[in-house]
Amino acid sequence: MFTTRLMAFALVCSTLFAAGCAKKESFNIRDVDPGQAGTVRSLGPESQDVVRLADLMVRSLLESNPVRNAEYPPTIAMLPMENNTRFAFNKEIFTTKLKAELNKQSDGRLRFIARDVMEDIQAEREAKRAGEVDYDPDRRTLTVAGADYFLVGRVDGLGTASRMGQSEYAVYAFKLVDTETGIERWEDLFDVKKEGRDDVVYR
Repeated sequence: MFTTRLMAFALVCSTLFAAGCAKKESFNIRDVDPGQAGTVRSLGPESQDVVRLADLMVRSLLESNPVRNAEYPPTIAMLPMENNTRFAFNKEIFTTKLKAELNKQSDGRLRFIARDVMEDIQAEREAKRAGEVDYDPDRRTLTVAGADYFLVGRVDGLGTASRMGQSEYAVYAFKLVDTETGIERWEDLFDVKKEGRDDVVYR
């Protein structure tokens, strides 16, 4: 009798274990389109927001007067994006995606200054002029390039909550600012509103 019960208990345990494994298998990692909403959702910024914003801003900026009517390719310095929402997300993903798409699609109509490696640039210039490394003297300039425009971005959020759930409205805006006059030569925005129950943690 005891042996029969023990075998039955073991059978139940093995069945539950197999069911647990099958359940875990259904949540295995899978590839998804970053331009589409996935299974794991958030009220805050998601990959499809980054893709849509970059696409909109690229098309808008390349058709703007400062770029379309420029005699020479404008030189742009992209400033860090300002986050005024309650979500602590990686802001650089927006500027990284946007700048890469602009560089790719502008076909030489825009030039970006690599301010993130300015110390390395200065060190390389000093080494060239000291004769420590070889270089083409015809490419010598007195100073590094300055920016004609700053590309400035920000995101502002407006959130509401009730017993039904939460709602989040976000406005992503970018503008092109003349570095000599401070005049805004171009600006465009992308807005999105989401509703649901949000407990996603950004990493």
